[in-house]
Amino acid sequence: MRRLLAAMTLIASPALADDTTTSGMIARDGITATAQTLVEQPASPDRDMALSAVTFLHTAQTAFQTRWRIGATDPLVPLPLLGAPLPANPDPQPMTADVIATLMTDLSDAMQATRDQMPTDDAALVLDLDDLWLDIDGDGSRAPSEALADLAGLPRPEGPRVIRFDRADVEWLRAYTHLIQTVASLTLAFDPTPALADHIALQQELTRQFAEPPGQMARAPNMQMQAQAFGPIIDRVAVVLQTLRHQPDPTLTRQARDHLRQMIAANRDFWTLVAQEDDDDREWIPNDTQKSALGFDLPQGTGPQWMALLEEVDQALQGKMLIPFWRFAPGFGIDLNQWLQDPQPVDVTAWVQGTAALPYARPGLTVGGDNWDGFLSMFGGRAGLYMLLLN
Repeated sequence: MRRLLAAMTLIASPALADDTTTSGMIARDGITATAQTLVEQPASPDRDMALSAVTFLHTAQTAFQTRWRIGATDPLVPLPLLGAPLPANPDPQPMTADVIATLMTDLSDAMQATRDQMPTDDAALVLDLDDLWLDIDGDGSRAPSEALADLAGLPRPEGPRVIRFDRADVEWLRAYTHLIQTVASLTLAFDPTPALADHIALQQELTRQFAEPPGQMARAPNMQMQAQAFGPIIDRVAVVLQTLRHQPDPTLTRQARDHLRQMIAANRDFWTLVAQEDDDDREWIPNDTQKSALGFDLPQGTGPQWMALLEEVDQALQGKMLIPFWRFAPGFGIDLNQWLQDPQPVDVTAWVQGTAALPYARPGLTVGGDNWDGFLSMFGGRAGLYMLLLN
């Protein structure tokens, strides 16, 4: 009955984006039920925009549920979906070796599904951020720690946080889907499954050892407290280093390059459309004459400065500019495109020292520091946060 009433309300509305129907459905029913309701509605630009946004949010919810289920609630790496702290799970399930590979495969598929739902015509969607929540523990009810704005670390201005997402913001979302697929493709290219299997085997052996009473030979000092404090950090670093030593799949590293270039292309479209806007209606990311509905101000010229930085990244991805290396002479650098095209295992020690960089070294124009320094001077200590926002 509740879904029928929601559907009748949706049909009766003159336009989905002209009210808070989707926002209210999420607040009342959650992401999963809202997605199903939207799927059952006739296609229209506003419906498609709402469905693509909800599909993306459903992906985030699924990723968080996977992390929560195995107790991976601390930030893993400073990347979308993996860097957010989650509420603690008092009774986590054992981790399987393929959990990361499965998660990344599902993320990649879901990002394509999000793009498939995006409207091709002008559309808009009004969302109250206080309505949005992710069912992290999967119990079907909203807990205070499941508010999306808090999970994403978004600022809390005085007054309502209602945003009207428009045509430009579709390109922002498109860029974000390609960014997440870049991360997924690179992760799958190296495949962390064997390293996680070794980690799980170690944990099982340690559990077995500590379950036994110490024998008379146990004369060494008890290091259990130190192991509990530093073990998880060392395990995480070890899994990463062991994974990087695998032979990466060149098909997937090339996919990662292509997705990153598509992210940059979507950013170009986004900032072009944002610059053309002459309204100031509950903006997500504003231009120089607008205000953000979240209450933060972007410095004048943020768009051109960010795109100048991304343009250099795009040049490096094509091999037209080189990555400077601390031991190379001026005028020499690393051809990133060459590595992405024909990747080799990453030995961190050899890369820091420089021998691993030699096969990819050549003379040419290197990426400069001016655009990066300009971005840092704009945002100071909050540059990382704004990079995640702007993608």
